[in-house]
Amino acid sequence: MTSDTLPAPPASSDVALRWLAPLLRVVGALLALLPFLPPLLKLVGKEELGERMDGWFEGFCHRIPERSLSLGEEIMPLCSRCLGLAAGGGLGLLIGRPYRGLRVLRIWVSLAAAFLFVELTTQDLGWHPVFHPTRLLSGFLVAYPLGAAATALASLLRTASSVRPAEA
Repeated sequence: MTSDTLPAPPASSDVALRWLAPLLRVVGALLALLPFLPPLLKLVGKEELGERMDGWFEGFCHRIPERSLSLGEEIMPLCSRCLGLAAGGGLGLLIGRPYRGLRVLRIWVSLAAAFLFVELTTQDLGWHPVFHPTRLLSGFLVAYPLGAAATALASLLRTASSVRPAEA
């Protein structure tokens, strides 16, 4: 090994990196789907389990009923903006595409955050009523590219770890 090459990572990191992207995809699927589970459980008669699962979301969202969507007669455990964040981040992790590099990521997230800020501020100033489509979209547009970038980075790390320098 010469002084300008890095030592190969230990074999245990290869195992971790091999499973990182698939693990992020599973986490993404759970993140995107879990908010729908409590109201669905309540609708099918599993109120106690639905209430327990609903409690998982209490620390993440203000849960104001008029800012939340309903599934049947049951209110979602997250407001529509937080639901957009969860679904966007989850689907970004699950799909992992498109990731076009750090520069595009910065631009996308900056524009999406500006849209979220304008939508949030104009709603809170009373310039327009709660409008669930823009609340969902603003959350989704901020979170999706971050999730996609995380999965893309995990895949890149896995690929980079599999390319080992030649032993001298």
